[in-house]
Amino acid sequence: MKISKITQSLLLISIVAVVFNLARGDFWSKTSLLYLIWNLFLAWIPYIISSGWVKKDMSVRHFWPFFIFWLLFFPNAPYLITDVLHLASRFSSSLWYDSLLFFFFGWIGLFLGMLSLFHIHQYLKTRFNFWISEIIIFSICCISSFGVYLGRFERWNSWDIFISPLHLMKHSFYLSASLVHTGTPLVFIGVFTIFMYLVYKTVYVLITHKVE
Repeated sequence: MKISKITQSLLLISIVAVVFNLARGDFWSKTSLLYLIWNLFLAWIPYIISSGWVKKDMSVRHFWPFFIFWLLFFPNAPYLITDVLHLASRFSSSLWYDSLLFFFFGWIGLFLGMLSLFHIHQYLKTRFNFWISEIIIFSICCISSFGVYLGRFERWNSWDIFISPLHLMKHSFYLSASLVHTGTPLVFIGVFTIFMYLVYKTVYVLITHKVE
């Protein structure tokens, strides 16, 4: 399978980020940020699914299984930018380096996510009109924001849907039912949804329109 130029670029950038992460451990004898490498690997999964297996001409019947699997892992991409919260507890001489690492990994994860969402959007436009496609994309951003909240604050992972699906669904239902009564979850999901959607629309315009 031919690898596109954008995928090659993202692979190269990801390798550079990993090298910088490993170099931090070598220089300061700390390896506490190695989890960023794992999070970056998870961010690649939805991109690989959408770019490698989702095709414009595939039938809806074949699309939905891939879409569901993609949606389960998609929140891992934007999740990377929330790792910046760890900076609040760091007061070391390498804070400047840590800050660059968090933003570097976060940027790659967010870009992988937006390109992956663009692939899904391209398929949706072949099956639905403009407004239906936009509603689905916005809904994906909303669902993914909920997923990011579950991962960041409730400490759930994508694979928990396979390991303990009933427990995860029960917890998600309880949290969803209590959103109107709790401030932080609702505010986070709302703000993150708008953030994701606006970032995606910016990327969409950059891809589909020539810079004047």
